[in-house]
This record gives sequence, structure tokens and C-alpha cells, in this order.
Amino acid sequence: MSSISPRVRIALVATSGLIVTVLALFGAVRWLRAGEILGAVTVAGQDVELGGLTPAEADDALALVEQQISAEPLVVDIDGKETAVFPQQLGFTLDRRAMVDAAMARGRDGALSDQFRWWLGHLLSTDTLDLLGALDGEAVEAVLATWDTDVVGDPPIPGGVAVEGTTPVPVYPEPGLQVDRSSAGARLLAAALDPRPVIVELDTTPASSRITKADVDAAVARAGLWLASPVGLSAEDVTIEFGVEDLAGALTSTVVEGVVELGFDASIVGGILESRRNDLEAPPVDARLEVEDYSVVVIPGRTGNLIDPEATAEALAAAASSVRRQGRLPFVEGAEPNVTTEDLEALGVEHLVSEFTTYHPCCQNRVTNLHLIADIVDDTIVGPGETFGVNAHVGERTTERGFLEDGTIIQGELVPTVGGGVSQFATTMYNAIFWAGYEDVTHKPHSFYFSRYPEGIEATISWQQPELAFRNDSDSAVWIRTRYTDTSITVQLYGANDGRIVVGDHANGRTHLTVVAEGGASARRVRASVGERFNPTEPIIEYRANPELEVDEMNQLQSPAPGWTVIVTRFIEEGGAEREQSWTVRYLARREILEVHPCKMPETTEECPEPTTTSTEPPDTTTTTTPEGG
Repeated sequence: MSSISPRVRIALVATSGLIVTVLALFGAVRWLRAGEILGAVTVAGQDVELGGLTPAEADDALALVEQQISAEPLVVDIDGKETAVFPQQLGFTLDRRAMVDAAMARGRDGALSDQFRWWLGHLLSTDTLDLLGALDGEAVEAVLATWDTDVVGDPPIPGGVAVEGTTPVPVYPEPGLQVDRSSAGARLLAAALDPRPVIVELDTTPASSRITKADVDAAVARAGLWLASPVGLSAEDVTIEFGVEDLAGALTSTVVEGVVELGFDASIVGGILESRRNDLEAPPVDARLEVEDYSVVVIPGRTGNLIDPEATAEALAAAASSVRRQGRLPFVEGAEPNVTTEDLEALGVEHLVSEFTTYHPCCQNRVTNLHLIADIVDDTIVGPGETFGVNAHVGERTTERGFLEDGTIIQGELVPTVGGGVSQFATTMYNAIFWAGYEDVTHKPHSFYFSRYPEGIEATISWQQPELAFRNDSDSAVWIRTRYTDTSITVQLYGANDGRIVVGDHANGRTHLTVVAEGGASARRVRASVGERFNPTEPIIEYRANPELEVDEMNQLQSPAPGWTVIVTRFIEEGGAEREQSWTVRYLARREILEVHPCKMPETTEECPEPTTTSTEPPDTTTTTTPEGG
């Protein structure tokens, strides 16, 4: 009996150990990536790696691919004439769900032995996932119909009825050419899914109408009866007469499934009715919120009766084809207002929660900007759980929208920008949010301290950043109202806080808060502290050369101010529990900016010129202090 040699035994043991290690690694990978795409799976023709992603993450990645494909134009050749179309115009979509399912199935299909072989074979290789997509049939047809006219240039005439003056005339069908529908959709989809730039070649085919001359003649005869004399539509004691000219101007002719159908254009009919709307309609009235003292009441809306142009066009067609040539003017009875009483009652807005006011000198550009931004924000509703951002709601401040230039802090210096000064609105609104206890999503204090704002409890905004945003973390909606005078700006937040009402303002460097009503046991109560100043910094001096100045002349472009840090803490008590929030607010030292003659610049080698005057009086020094901004 032969025995296994030591070398063979060692080889067998080593091989067995390697197999066990590989199998263990296979099992570990499968366990660790149980909810992820296995291996290195990429999307064909796209720089997208799906391996290691969850199905949700893979779907997000494929959504970006879908957007990129949709926005890449396809070049189309129709019998030698070129045009272009974006896949999104064709209703292009990726079948993301099928692609994600296919990616998740890689390495998981078949028996465990098949899965192991796949894993082993893809340790150092990539698996490619085909793109799967579709086009919307109606969108494709709309594009092809446009190409029939604009590119092919010889579309078939379906036939119908035209009007010359008030006389209907025939439009007989004529054959033409159109894009071949049989393969157009498939070719366009293939090009959209192809990562290479390709030209989509489409064919044309003869096309003709199913309508005959006899069909057109019959339609002309019907149209003649429709336009024979005026038609009247009545509602209660009012009758609107549509003259022959009105009827002729609104007459339409369309071919639907081989039949010439007559009708009246609803938009033209609506225009004819426009001058009579005030006599005929009782428009619905929107419900609205009103304030009585500090409480909010809902002023009910009411339904109304409105003319329906679509239904009127149909009624007009029925009357025009009748012997009496009379019909009823249709209304939308009980038309709901845009804002119903139920809508506003569901908001749960009951009373003023907080109000804050800040003050400013009148008649500056910044005041115009403050009033504009206040008007845009006024009357905004923020539902429970919703987030409101000032920039997101207001948008960019531009001269076209009426905003003016005023001071904005940019890189430590106040410079004029369009919309400057609106940070005072941000500070005012932030204080209303702060003392109401709503969730602070994002805010940024000013770089410098301005005494017209509460120290530490203030905010700045600019387009697009920084933003001021809060989340309505209460059970009722928040109704934002703004008020202003020539010298003040006020933000009011109405909601429901179990009756608690806080009103505040900041004047002469001090914040004043008044609790108008304490509220009930479940009210949210806010108190705050601003710590002692620490980490003080002193301003530096920056010199700027101006050769237009006299040697001993100096302009102060920006006045200095020290900097410091404070810690702001807000305490919110609600339902017997109190939570605490803290913010570290750092105010930079505001550098002094002095404008001098070049020879007076520090470390300059330029010699100062001789004085140009023989006067023994020293020249005046001009000092210009930049007004506060932000």
C-alpha cells in the first residue's frame, strides 16, 4: 500500500486551505453586501458605477443618467433634410426599476454554484448593464406631425371647411408625404440609448386623407346652415346673441377618424363672452384670514356662478344646428373659490404667536428694498412641517424688480449692491422666529456688529447665500404678515401656541419683549441669554492710494469698530420639559479704511511733491464715514 508523499500532502492541505478561504470570502461578501449590487457593475456607455450601491442609490444614479440622455439632442436626417430633437421632447424615460432589478440580480441568479462562478469570474472584471428605455407614443407622434409640416414640407391636406368672410368654402383633401411611422419610434429610441453620436435616418412615405370630396361638400352644406342666421343663448332673463360674424369667426373644422366634424373654438367664444361677464357671472369669493386684536378669524368665502366657454361652445353648436337656433347659456354653478373656508379653518391659525420690530432712518435706498422684500413675504402660509427660506421665497433682488443699490458687507467692507440693506428684514424676521420658538434651520449673523440689531440674536441674507430659513415644527400653519413705516419694519407670525403671545422690538441698542398673553399649559415658552463678550479683537488700518488727493488730505472710507465673540443660548419650555440650543456668534473687527496720497502710503519709496500753495494754513482733511449697512 503506497502512502502520500509529504510534498503532496502539503500541497493538498494548502489547496484545501485556499478553497476554504475563498469560500469564506465569498460568503462574507454576500453577507456584507446583502442589500447592495454585487461586483463591479457599470452602465453601458455611461461613466456610472452601480456596484456597492443600494437599490435606492442606484435609482438616484440612473435618474442622473436619464437627465443627461434627455438633454442631449439627437440629429435626425429625413430624406436628406436635417433637424434635431431632445429625447425629453419625445417623452424619453429610462426603465430604472428594471435596470436596478437586473443589477441586483447579477451574481444572485441560479444555483449557489452559478453564483460562486459569477463572483469568482468578476473579481477582476466589470459587468455591463444595458440601458433600457422607452419613448412616449403621443409625444413622438406630436414631434413627427411637426416634422411633416416643417421638415418634409409636403404634408397631406386632410380636407375640411374654411370660412371666407361669413361664407363656408370647401378645402378638398390632397395627398402628400409624411415621416414613415412604422420604424421612426424604434430608431429614435435606439439613438437615444446609444452613447455614440449617431444620425437618426428616417424615411418618408406617401400619405393621403380618408376624407372624400363628397364628405367635404356635405360638411360645407352643414356649415352653411350653422352660419345662416344669429344664434341666441339665454340664462334666466338675459340672452346673448351671437351674430353671423361671431359664428363665422369661431367655426372650426377637424377630421376625426375619417369624419369632418364642425364646432366652435372655445377660446374665441370666451372672448365674445368677456364683455358680458360682469352682467352674467357671480364670481366666487375667496375665504380670507383677518386679525381682530391679536386673534385670527376666518372670513368665509362663497361659491359663485361662472360662464363655461367650453360648454358654451358646445351649446352654441347644438343651437346652430337646431331649427329654433336658441339654447341655454351654461354656467358652472356653485363654482368653488380658490381658497375655501374649509381650507383656512384647516390651517389652525388662531392668534399672534410673535411679533418683532426694528427701526431705521427714513428715505434711504435700503428702505425701498426693505419694503419690497416685506411685500413679497407678506401673507405667506407655512404649513406644519414645511420649511420657509427668505431667499428661496423672494428670489434674486434685481433692478428690474425695483430693488436699489445700498450697502452690503463683502470681504469685510461695506460696498453698494443691488438689494443691499435687506438684512434688516432678515434680522427682524429671525427675532420673530427666535422668540416664537420655531426650529432654526439656518441663519448667519452679520460679520460686523450693528447697534440697531440685538447683539447675537440677528441674521443677514444675501443672494444666494447666506439664507435665513426656519421649519414650522408646530401642529398649526404659520401665517407670516409684514408691516412697515418710513422708519420701521415689523414681522408678525400667526399660528397657535395655546394662546401665548410675545411682542418685541429693538430700539436705542436695547431689546424690549412684552408677553401680551401667557398662554395655557401646553404653550411653547422661550427665554434666552447672551453671554459676556470674549476674544476681543482690535481693528486694523488699511491705506489706499489716491493720486487725486492733496499730500496732507485724507478720506476715511470706513470707520473702525472692535470685534468680539458671544454665546447665545435659547431655552424652549414645552409640555413640562425644557430644551436648550446654543450658538457661538463671532463679530469681526471692522477695519478702518483710509484713502491717502500715494506718497503717504506705508512703506512707500515715493517722495511727496512740494505743496502747491504758499498759504501758511494747513490743508483741510476730508473725512467720509461710510454709513452702516447690512
